[in-house]
Amino acid sequence: MIHRLIAPLVAATLALPALAQDMPETQFNVVGSIGTLSMYTDKELPFWTTEIPETSGGKITVQVKPFTELGFKGGEIFRLVSNGTLQMATTVLAYNSGEVPMNEATDLVGLVGSVAQLHEVADAFRPTYADFLEKQHNIKLLGYGTYQAQVIYCRDEFTFIADLKGRKVRASGASQQAFVDFLGGSPMSIAFAEVQPALASGVVDCAITGALSGYKAKWYESAKFISPMPVTFGLAAHLANLDWWNGLDASVQTLLEEKLKGLEDGVFELAATETETGIACNTTGPCPAGEPAGMTLVPLTPEDEALRAEALKAVILPAFAERCGAECTTTWNDTVGTFLNVKIE
Repeated sequence: MIHRLIAPLVAATLALPALAQDMPETQFNVVGSIGTLSMYTDKELPFWTTEIPETSGGKITVQVKPFTELGFKGGEIFRLVSNGTLQMATTVLAYNSGEVPMNEATDLVGLVGSVAQLHEVADAFRPTYADFLEKQHNIKLLGYGTYQAQVIYCRDEFTFIADLKGRKVRASGASQQAFVDFLGGSPMSIAFAEVQPALASGVVDCAITGALSGYKAKWYESAKFISPMPVTFGLAAHLANLDWWNGLDASVQTLLEEKLKGLEDGVFELAATETETGIACNTTGPCPAGEPAGMTLVPLTPEDEALRAEALKAVILPAFAERCGAECTTTWNDTVGTFLNVKIE
């Protein structure tokens, strides 16, 4: 029985080097995610610069740079892949959810409670989403990634999430912005690299990002209070321009698709541990990433959880349906909604 299970895996692994023997030499560019964060430094960068060249026997060479080093703000990446300006890129899907609501279908505020559950939901939605991207946006979906739980950082003291009323809050994506609106705050769209100076100068009072991402970007220098409540999770995707992808040799496509599955699993495994690490690093430790920042942890309360659940039902799902339209809402109900036993009325 064990032999029957392992044999196909061994055969698939052995097939890749054989495949590489007849593979044409192929060079392309990849735009990666945020360059200072571990999804890029620990996973994407070695994947493109070491794993892919080695697995292909040197036939595939890739030049990869994070979007934060290329002068991009993030929201334009999806469009640039769609129109063929970029061949391949990794981007947080919420960055473009205002223009393409379907991009936020599996990572709405309050929809899932963990990185593992997010992966399950995104996987269930994958065939439908891949078909949507190809037909509507000329994009090939090659895999997912994610950051840790997106949590709330604030300059000034707060006790409950409801205390964000009246505050200016950096929110990434339409769902987060709708949530801040529901709380009575003022949502602001600010590129990740610009958030720290915005916090320092008081342009924003609070900001939402990954628990470890904010620590590595030194948000704690200005924000002194942090809530561990997951707002969203920062689902990302590995995307390729469909016309460019279709022009690749079949052997190159096969290798990339197979290896990107492994990259996806590795990124989700990393993210699953980084929420706790990020909270610890921002507060009192222990912190494997550096010195504990000493921020004040604002404990999650039943009132906070009830407010988030109320927001999902009263605002987040209805606003998503309005942005997405009737056909999109039906698709969501039949896929994500059915998987989670949640329905948009």
